Amino acid sequence: MIRAVGIKHLFTYILLVALTGCTFQNKPLNDPKVPPDQRKQNNTRAALFIDHPPQDADGYFVGLSLSGGGSRSAAFSAACMFQLERVGILQKVDYISTVSGGSLPGAYYCLHGSEWNPGNVQAKMVHEFATDLIVQTFYIPWNWCALMFGDFNRSDILAQAFDDVLFSRGGKSMTFKDLRPDRPRLLINTTDLQSGRRWIFANESFNQINSDLANYPIAYAVAASSAVPVVLHPVVMHDFATIYPRSLQLVDGGVADNLGIVTLVETYTNQVELAQKEHLPDPYPHGAVFVVVDSRVRYNADMSGSNPGWLDVLRSVMRLTSNSLLNRVSSATMSDLILKHAPDEMTAKELRDISQRLETDGYLEMKDRTGHDIVVLYMSLSQVDSLREVPFESFRQNVNSISTYFNIKPQEARDLYEAADLLVKEKLQDRMRDVAKKLHPEATTRPAPSPTTREAQ
Repeated sequence: MIRAVGIKHLFTYILLVALTGCTFQNKPLNDPKVPPDQRKQNNTRAALFIDHPPQDADGYFVGLSLSGGGSRSAAFSAACMFQLERVGILQKVDYISTVSGGSLPGAYYCLHGSEWNPGNVQAKMVHEFATDLIVQTFYIPWNWCALMFGDFNRSDILAQAFDDVLFSRGGKSMTFKDLRPDRPRLLINTTDLQSGRRWIFANESFNQINSDLANYPIAYAVAASSAVPVVLHPVVMHDFATIYPRSLQLVDGGVADNLGIVTLVETYTNQVELAQKEHLPDPYPHGAVFVVVDSRVRYNADMSGSNPGWLDVLRSVMRLTSNSLLNRVSSATMSDLILKHAPDEMTAKELRDISQRLETDGYLEMKDRTGHDIVVLYMSLSQVDSLREVPFESFRQNVNSISTYFNIKPQEARDLYEAADLLVKEKLQDRMRDVAKKLHPEATTRPAPSPTTREAQ
């Protein structure tokens, strides 16, 4: 009888272990006993820094940053990416730096070929990931034990939802070794909860913790970038650099830099400075082009009614908190970058004028401290408020009321695509064409669409 009970308990324990996942998915790259200078290094397309960078084919560093903002950012970022592809800029991007919701289309683009087309991407970005999270957390009984007694948590559930919809092929999870060589290098941004600093899924970061990036699931990296504190659990990374137990707790990248632009600027400046230090040819003699997609909105349209209900107030407080945080972080990041990298001779008034011009016009040309030309294209959802041509009077309010949750209605997604189209036509179309001509000096006319774009059409 005792033997039977023991076997039963053992079976129950094994079943619980089988049902219980754990947030840390990373594996060691080298045995900790291997001296640091003899350890194998990661070599994926997720690279912050390139030793001895060769001269770029077009002479420009082209970086695209996709901001955070849940499904609102996922849909708006995708819409802007198709606009950039239409004029030939997306095809020339060297690096994509993503945060939270922007990581969904950014990672999807860097992984897929013919699947990258408007019809397919639009359908996937409106998937109700938040509903998946709620259903899996509260309505699936076998998840309850795992959630209560194991390391399995809400971030695992969100990662599984991302994996099922976006980042799997043939029933197998896609990892960093699956990044396509003909796509930009992908940099997914998170925040280290212990230090409050940016932590990037890249070769260099994984080398520091002696971990294997090639086999790390893309879905978990995106979940880490989207792990809003309190709402979701941190994603845990084990540090295998030493024999002493240590781990990193990763949360939403928007806490440190909601635009993802700091990572791009540092990558560009580090490569230029390395070439100068080692007396190598300038990898980017023509300078840099930074395209910033910012999904923040200016105000909360849900509170515009004369007598909002208590549920509207609750939703509005949650959205206001989220939007205010994103707006403050984004504004501070842009201002700090302009100040940090501007030439020494610029006056405070000139710096303020530059910042204001970028905010209103969505375009900026300047020189950095090394004398390189810098072009910034700023595609911000908040600029919709200043557009003259809108399809109907309530359009601005509709766009401003779209939340940062990972649920979005099809009509809201359509509004975001419409907003991207209006923004380009009214403010940025000529500027974008000018930039495309610089990146395609061999073309006398507008660059032809990529094969994937023609297939989509």
